[in-house]
Amino acid sequence: MRQPYYLYLLVLLFTCHIAAQDNRQTYTDSIANSQWPYKLPAWAQRITKKGIDIPYPFGVMVNYINASQKVEISDLQVGINDLEKVPLDFIKFGEVQAKVQSINTRIDVWALPFVNFYGIFGKTWANTSVELVYPIRFKTEVDFNGRMFGAGITVGGGYKHVFGTVDYNNTWTSFDEIDGPIHSHMVTPRFGYIFQSKRHPERNLGLWLGAQGLFINRTTEGSINLNDLNIGGSPIDFDVENTDWYQNLSPAQKVVVNQLTQKIKDKLENADVSDTSINYSLNKEATSHWSMSVGGQYQLNHNFQFRFEAGFFGGRQSILLSTNYRFGL
Repeated sequence: MRQPYYLYLLVLLFTCHIAAQDNRQTYTDSIANSQWPYKLPAWAQRITKKGIDIPYPFGVMVNYINASQKVEISDLQVGINDLEKVPLDFIKFGEVQAKVQSINTRIDVWALPFVNFYGIFGKTWANTSVELVYPIRFKTEVDFNGRMFGAGITVGGGYKHVFGTVDYNNTWTSFDEIDGPIHSHMVTPRFGYIFQSKRHPERNLGLWLGAQGLFINRTTEGSINLNDLNIGGSPIDFDVENTDWYQNLSPAQKVVVNQLTQKIKDKLENADVSDTSINYSLNKEATSHWSMSVGGQYQLNHNFQFRFEAGFFGGRQSILLSTNYRFGL
């Protein structure tokens, strides 16, 4: 007596499955039979006539980025107040790590169905921790606040549900403590697969695996007040005049080292060192230019997309969260 009931459930499930598949085909047919209402991207009508879904031409994306990158420092030169900078090439560094948080806005346009141009601007908060291992062992940290802007291009394409993109951008970040903007450029290829909803074909989830190439201008010059440095250690660690390495310094290096170590001792003893500025120049480079990334984007509809991406390997760790609003004009 119960067989008809179970048979009904099986027929119902099968029918729902067919209906879900029909929704995707119906959606594809509706795209092929529709008229693209916007001027951009160019050739959009040729693409949609084939039943290919494309994004609205304009977008405003808000991004939050939290990243850390291990850095190598070389060619350090230091001066105190009005003293000329001198090379301190005898200093050896341990781990140097830059941490960055940024909130930025990206405005973009699909000029062609496979080419996107964008501009980006925002606010950046940075922290750099530096470990010295020779001739004195201590750690120091400094915080920076700055503004950033940049521009980029994305080229992409796909076949059925498989897609690939390559993103290239240039950014410039300005900090009050650093002379001139820090210029970086990044190359990010991504390859992934889009899972399309059967019941709501305008919704999809794209997952990808990619790589990130980060390249930063090497030379940095600036000035920082000693009060703004967080320095660990004991004042006795900076009694250097009787050490062997100090005796091998040049006269100019001894002058700078004497003043610097004395001011650091004063700071550790809670004296006022607000009148002391450290002028510096150095070369910096990421321990590895390349890292890996994995991420995904959920499209609720043609207007709203939400993205997550994580970077790892190569001394780099990063998290990107973003919300994108797209529209046509």
